[in-house]
Amino acid sequence: MFDKATKRLVRQIDPDGSLFAVSRLTDSEKLKPLAVVIKCPPVWFWQTAKYRPSVFTLNDLLQGEPIQPVLEQTELLTYEEKHKCNKDASLEAGGSALKVSTQGSGVSALSSSLGTLCKENVNIQKLLEDSKDRKVDLKHPLLGKSKSKKMFTLVMERIFTTATCRIEYSGLEEGSCSGMLKSLKIGTAELSLKESGSLHFDTDVAMDIPPHTVMAYSVRKLNIKSNGQYDVRVWPDGIEADELTEPELPGYIEEEVDGLLPLPKIQDESSSLSALKTELEEVKAHLCVLAHLSHQTHSSLLLQIRKILLDRELLSTLEDKLDELVYGDALCPFQTHFSDSSDTFIDTFLDLLQPKTTSENSLSTESLSTSLKLSKQNQAALTALYFLMSAAMGLTDDGLILLESFCSSQVLTELNDFVNLLTDDSQPVLFTSLPAPLQNEDMLRRVEQLFSSSNVVLKIEAGKLWTETTCNSGHLPYILCTIIHGLAYLSDTQK
Repeated sequence: MFDKATKRLVRQIDPDGSLFAVSRLTDSEKLKPLAVVIKCPPVWFWQTAKYRPSVFTLNDLLQGEPIQPVLEQTELLTYEEKHKCNKDASLEAGGSALKVSTQGSGVSALSSSLGTLCKENVNIQKLLEDSKDRKVDLKHPLLGKSKSKKMFTLVMERIFTTATCRIEYSGLEEGSCSGMLKSLKIGTAELSLKESGSLHFDTDVAMDIPPHTVMAYSVRKLNIKSNGQYDVRVWPDGIEADELTEPELPGYIEEEVDGLLPLPKIQDESSSLSALKTELEEVKAHLCVLAHLSHQTHSSLLLQIRKILLDRELLSTLEDKLDELVYGDALCPFQTHFSDSSDTFIDTFLDLLQPKTTSENSLSTESLSTSLKLSKQNQAALTALYFLMSAAMGLTDDGLILLESFCSSQVLTELNDFVNLLTDDSQPVLFTSLPAPLQNEDMLRRVEQLFSSSNVVLKIEAGKLWTETTCNSGHLPYILCTIIHGLAYLSDTQK
């Protein structure tokens, strides 16, 4: 809830700028002037860099006397917002004997009464003067080597509250599911079965935010030389930062991150998904290890993933935990801590990958700081899940909601077969060659909405179907196909 409010604030006051929304309330106290924020470069090409506040400031790293930054404060604005969202979804699938249908709807409202917000800046000219010929302690734990190629930035601007304010969230979700086994003749008897169920979920949460809570911040890169001397970059980091270039001084610690998979490109103005065939084949080679998990693990993981897809904050937390497990680079003792509720949920999710014979060797939060004795298969499964959840983070909010409704083993198998047809070189495909449930008009409409959320257009004409994407589609078509392949490997039919 706090994360949603801060992100909406940043979109309103600094779209496409250098401000970062504070994602967790507990990070506010860390974001002091000149606080060190760790920049973690993306692992996959579709990701953006992540900024993780540490408990240290520049003065904690310095040798000698501390620097007293000159701060400039101004009243920024008075902010109040009310946001409402309505969503509806339905799904119908079936064969000759079995028919299953689900329907769902939801209404949510987010209200942020933040009052007067204050802007605080560090005078960068004075900081540069005070930093001349100064050095940091290269033996400080924060600057130690790690497996990931992290960089360091300093907080130079903060937006914070000046009085107690309130964030309120209310949501109502309703759903129903019904299934019918059509009449079957067994010997001389005729059998029919019908089952149905419904779900009602109501949420009403209010959060009081204390004064001086940091809602957004911007940073400047801290360049550190091999002899301990440092320099603060003039340009701010942010969405536009990659478009700005500065001359690099010799001797600076600078690292580049290579993607683990080839970068797919849709070069034509209008192209089919078959342009991604080669890249998606390599994706399958990374994700197919998920097919070798047990039946019980498949069922449990799919159930957990359905919940995670509907909660982006929970999805982000899981991605962070998998990052720590896969690359063994937890930011302890300065790592970000999560809420107890999300920790419990994520621990349950991760424990599904735990070898049954080593229950004492849990993948829970407490074990992150210890060496994990995982088999190669479990380690490969962790990496595949990290890849899959990171891809999910790249989808739009609508895409995540629509994808969740397809998360059952049989439907995922059919959707995966559909993607395989669309990425084949022989497009267009005959409508009659589609999996039988996808020939249903209502079902195909739902699939069409799912692909449209990732800038893929499905077209049907004269009994043939094909896809069209544009050069402006970005990575979304690739990400969607990747997720569908990965989730399909969690269905037993893909073994």
